[in-house]
Amino acid sequence: MNNLLADADICVKCGLCLPHCPTYTQTQNENESPRGRIALIQAWAGRHLDTSKKLIEHIDNCLLCRSCERVCPAVVPYGRLINNFREQIREERDATLSVSLLKRVSHNKTAARLAQSGLRLYQTTRLQKMARSLNLPGLLRLDKVDRLLPDYHEPTALAPHYPATARDGGSVAIGREPTRPTTEIRGNVGLFIGCMGALLDHQTVNAAIKVLTAAGFNVSVPERQGCCGALDLHDGDKATYDRLAATNCGAFADNNLDAIVTIASGCGSQMQEYQQAEFAGKVVDISQFLIKSGCNLSEQLLPLAASVCLHTPCSLKNVMREEQGALKLLQQIPGIKISPLPATVRCCGSAGSYMLDHPQMADALLGDLLTAALTQPPEYLLSSNIGCALHIAAGLRERGIVLEVLHPITLIARQLK
Repeated sequence: MNNLLADADICVKCGLCLPHCPTYTQTQNENESPRGRIALIQAWAGRHLDTSKKLIEHIDNCLLCRSCERVCPAVVPYGRLINNFREQIREERDATLSVSLLKRVSHNKTAARLAQSGLRLYQTTRLQKMARSLNLPGLLRLDKVDRLLPDYHEPTALAPHYPATARDGGSVAIGREPTRPTTEIRGNVGLFIGCMGALLDHQTVNAAIKVLTAAGFNVSVPERQGCCGALDLHDGDKATYDRLAATNCGAFADNNLDAIVTIASGCGSQMQEYQQAEFAGKVVDISQFLIKSGCNLSEQLLPLAASVCLHTPCSLKNVMREEQGALKLLQQIPGIKISPLPATVRCCGSAGSYMLDHPQMADALLGDLLTAALTQPPEYLLSSNIGCALHIAAGLRERGIVLEVLHPITLIARQLK
């Protein structure tokens, strides 16, 4: 309670955060603003307000996009405040089937393998089409998960280590230990693939390995790594979050690693806030890492005369503060035309498990994003976070729009000579 009050009391209620808050912008309800939520928590922690369903709803409606933190003159630790409150009232909150299933798959490698086998059967036969025609996902309360599923791709086994490839046309072989020698080593990195990346986004994982090794980096992919813990922390389960953080810190304990590179900004932003400073200080988004390392891939990239719309996830922009990396990296592709989304577009509505528990608000925010993105329809829509990418791709499919949604690093990998 004292920690909650101490953080809440920093807020001077100036209201500069209001126009930057996606839920306040949609509702114009003060209770759905950062200032309003802080006031509610302040009153509850000071024992002037009882725990109620309405109170919990207002706090849970927060996306934790943390746009308010970026503009706050008082530097209120808003994310920490919300997470601490949720931890305090965890027993009062109801867990949905979708989120419970998501956490089970993300935490347990056996469950993840079973999920992989299940997805293969579900998506490569007529089962998915039949189930949807009978509305079985809706009846089982799994329709919010089912809408996110991308087309199935058979996963490739990952080796624990990939050496940097030579500049003379050498290429990395995904799925087995490459043996081609390299002539230029720039450093050693660990690649964090994340629980959902391993399950639903193999092409981004493979692309990251291909680009990093082509840029001259030895890449380690520790088998022991697991979920970053963001789902649990935002759900008020700090004990599980701490356990997962310890597992990842142990997996990447190699002192020879110059950086721990992430391909999902939602994971990266959370890992940068681990209490283990030595680990957290090495975490960096893959695009930002390549730019900060001075990598210029222009001569290794084929021209691409195409227009792309670049979406910058909230976690990359407001927490990691590394939003320029993807843009600068993509600008190395000859002939490409890049259109960032306008600043008026806030959160896409994905926000981890938010899109599963708050579909109406998530879809409203996604609608604003797609309206802006499709004003001049691009040939690709790029996002650096898997949750955002899945949510955006699902929204496009639901609207009957054929547009490929990729991670920026996947497009870079495709253009490598």
